[in-house]
Amino acid sequence: MERNTLIGTGVLILILAGIIAYAAMKPVPAKAPVVAALPLPAGSYTEHAAYYDIAANYATSTPLTGGADAAAISLMQNFVSDRIAQFKTDGNFANLTAEDIKMMGFDQGRKEKLQIVYLVASSPLTVSYIFTIYEDTLGAHGNTYFHTFTFDTTSGTSIALADIFTLGTQYLDKLSTISRAKLPAILGDNSEASFITDGTTSDDKNFENFFFDNKELVFIFPPYQVAPYSAGPQTLRIPLTELSNILKSEYR
Repeated sequence: MERNTLIGTGVLILILAGIIAYAAMKPVPAKAPVVAALPLPAGSYTEHAAYYDIAANYATSTPLTGGADAAAISLMQNFVSDRIAQFKTDGNFANLTAEDIKMMGFDQGRKEKLQIVYLVASSPLTVSYIFTIYEDTLGAHGNTYFHTFTFDTTSGTSIALADIFTLGTQYLDKLSTISRAKLPAILGDNSEASFITDGTTSDDKNFENFFFDNKELVFIFPPYQVAPYSAGPQTLRIPLTELSNILKSEYR
């Protein structure tokens, strides 16, 4: 019995040793190195490299007072800096092989592109910065994304969508219902029920890009969210009067 136990233990040790040796010798898949975020110059950033072009604009001042102004500028510029770093990481430009360069057409002068621009919108109590991010990574077509920052001009704080509604209200359900009622007319011939339904479920991610424009609450939807890519991005404007029963009093 002891002899059999020793044999069994020996076999187990050999198996474990083999597994460890295999793991040690197995090649690790190469990963794109993470590109660190970079400090940005005032106002804009441009970079033209062999395989990509980058152009970005961002705010250098806001109507916010005191430390809130600097905090808002830092928040937005960090977003832009991180987006640039992510673009470079995803492109893995420093580690392209000759085969990569040929396959992507870089040897023919093609380049990937990143463009970031912003607009400003305001209401009596808020100021918002609407960033449009366009990326062309040499696929079938470029892609457009949005990111909005909304600040309360009284407190100076950055506000999320949930912050403008009365606590406990089912505001996402309300926004979903209104969106599904209004979008077909906005989209016209591009209206497809499946896109609208899927892109307007009661999920905060579907309504994360918002801002106030005078007496309207505005939502921006990127291509593909509520319509086919060919229809482009969509904008939905909801008069505040339609949300007055669930908005906090200061935002009505």
